[in-house]
Amino acid sequence: MGKNRPTPEVLSLIICDQIITDRVTGKQSLIGMFSRVHARGFPATHAQLCVFVTLTGGHGDTDLLIRLVDSAEARPPIVVGKGSVRFNDPRAVANLVLQFNGLTFPVAGEYRVQLLAHGELLREARLEMVEHQPPKKKTEDEVPE
Repeated sequence: MGKNRPTPEVLSLIICDQIITDRVTGKQSLIGMFSRVHARGFPATHAQLCVFVTLTGGHGDTDLLIRLVDSAEARPPIVVGKGSVRFNDPRAVANLVLQFNGLTFPVAGEYRVQLLAHGELLREARLEMVEHQPPKKKTEDEVPE
């Protein structure tokens, strides 16, 4: 806890390609949810990554931090993003949307999208970066029997 405020409860932490917000209703659509990215080689650049967070049980303004780190946290974060949500009522549900462009992943392996409030880790989502292996071409010697 920080600033004598209860830590909000995380209802969701989702990684996706795009988040569309309807201008009339304010409803959000998450497009292309994923937890694995196939890259042709490393370092690899991922064009766009969005993070959608839903929280409840907060009090007043709550500053949040999203960071993308390798699972061992052996390197500096790939990216760090800040956001804030306001809870007028602890029963209210608040959403946070962050969009990151042109992220470069140095090596294949497991990464984590981490959500922190008041310096405390609330939740993390796994993101796996995999080197794409193109299918082998059959040679004349490999004809099925």
